[in-house]
Amino acid sequence: MRGAVPQEQKDVDAVTTEVIRHGLTAAAEQMAKSIQRSARSQVVREMLDYSTAIFDIRGGVVAQSTSIPLHLNSMTRALQTLLQRYPIECMASGEVYATNDPYAGGQHLPDILTFAPINFDGACIGIAGTLVHHLDVGGRAPASYGADATEIYQEGLCIPPVRIVSDGELDPVFLAMFQANIRVPGKTVGDLKAQIAALSIGAGEVARLVSRYGFLTLSRATEQLVSDSERRMRAAIRKLPEGAFLAEDIVDGDGLDDVPLRIAVEVRRTGDELVIDLTGSAPQTRGPINCPIASTESAAYYAVMAMLDPEIPPNYGAYRPLRVIAPEGTVVNPRSPAPVVGRNVFTHRIATIVMVAIGKALPAKAVAPYYGNSNVFVLSTYDEAGAAYVHLEIEVGGWGARVMGDGPDGLSAGIQNLANNPIELVENEFPVRFTRYGFRPDSGGPGKYRGGMGLERGMELLTACELSTQFDRVKYPPFGIFGGGAGAGGKVVVERRDESYEVAGKTVGHRLQCGDRVTMFTQGGGGYGHPSTRDPAAIEADVQAGLVTPAHAREAYGWHGEESGDE
Repeated sequence: MRGAVPQEQKDVDAVTTEVIRHGLTAAAEQMAKSIQRSARSQVVREMLDYSTAIFDIRGGVVAQSTSIPLHLNSMTRALQTLLQRYPIECMASGEVYATNDPYAGGQHLPDILTFAPINFDGACIGIAGTLVHHLDVGGRAPASYGADATEIYQEGLCIPPVRIVSDGELDPVFLAMFQANIRVPGKTVGDLKAQIAALSIGAGEVARLVSRYGFLTLSRATEQLVSDSERRMRAAIRKLPEGAFLAEDIVDGDGLDDVPLRIAVEVRRTGDELVIDLTGSAPQTRGPINCPIASTESAAYYAVMAMLDPEIPPNYGAYRPLRVIAPEGTVVNPRSPAPVVGRNVFTHRIATIVMVAIGKALPAKAVAPYYGNSNVFVLSTYDEAGAAYVHLEIEVGGWGARVMGDGPDGLSAGIQNLANNPIELVENEFPVRFTRYGFRPDSGGPGKYRGGMGLERGMELLTACELSTQFDRVKYPPFGIFGGGAGAGGKVVVERRDESYEVAGKTVGHRLQCGDRVTMFTQGGGGYGHPSTRDPAAIEADVQAGLVTPAHAREAYGWHGEESGDE
């Protein structure tokens, strides 16, 4: 892992290479479990919004945990930027480096990355890394999701690539500054310490591998793993027909200007290389949904691997045959100081259109768009002593239908890979009472195979508070393919005494009263194939299960079955 391997060193046998691959992956997984066990916030402990990985000294990822692809595919860019400021030979044991700067390889400010050198016999042989989404990093809005931000300075505390731990001690100046800029220091500092502690666990696991196999064997095996992933990706690319395949989609708007925003891709295969060209996407916006280049690349990498061969071991070799073109000054590669906290609006869309484009090249793998947005929902209030209470959820929806069947219902997208916040824990930490949590009837796009169902998650507020949201696909829901219909769009509805109204998809500081009921309706997936070709038994089963109402079954499918009970 450290550097060049002597030419006379023989290839490592296949069994040993596989053992080392699993050992490196286990190191990343041990880091992940450590974070989950010691984190303070539900965002990390329950939603699992964090990732861990092992890198070589050049900053290339060689092993990662089963975490969030959007994080993992992007961490290399941040680490390589950090290494320009802190060369590997200057790093010492007991040091930890951090950044969250979207314009230095990061994603958005709530995502803090930490890195630590892995040392053995006095030399750095690799780097351990973690990325954690923090509940709050300051800025103008609770949870740092300011839907009306117009520059990154309004979104929270920006940490440039910097050393935050020396000789095993967290820098007191950094810690004091960090605590002074966040609303919930008890949880956020606890999560930061959890991710720092996990680094030493990863480093220890890698050091044990070196002790067992020796540095030369480990280095050679790692090089072989990287080369194998590259070889397999090139082989998968060669299965695509030569030429260009196009796809595009529309984003509702940036929350400030009610103007639809275009996202477009051309996927081109040339030999055993693939170009993902996002030229033609909208210029960067005033509102905070711009997507930094690291996030753009990560979303594209995920979509290609998911469509071509999800079994390829994920390391930087798999990305060598891929080239992402994202013109500077657009929503997929903004210039500083454009706001970016809502960049997931576009990362989901990038994944969607890349998958649709590849589906045109490989119809047997075609899949309709899934719910397509990180549906951020934030409740916040202060107690009489001025202490902040912040609750963050990211709601999921239905997946798109595909040639092999219906889209999964209410499941986190692969690029996102989050768990949900358990109702009992939310009620214990924030003054709400849940009234409903289940599938949203009629939300899946009709088709030969229907899209997956979105969700309904309703709650009654037990105190006055403020609501912030980042919903999209409200105006432009997930579309169907090959004649399939669109899924339902997302929305947030407030019921107050005798009135009911819909909150804007992207809002900040919307005031709610004690006793208000709020329901989140998430998007359904797009359908595949014309609805008239759907198996009548499948329609009947959906009606009986309550996923499709009789009225919708008649309208969308021409269903003629009998109703049982009231609609």
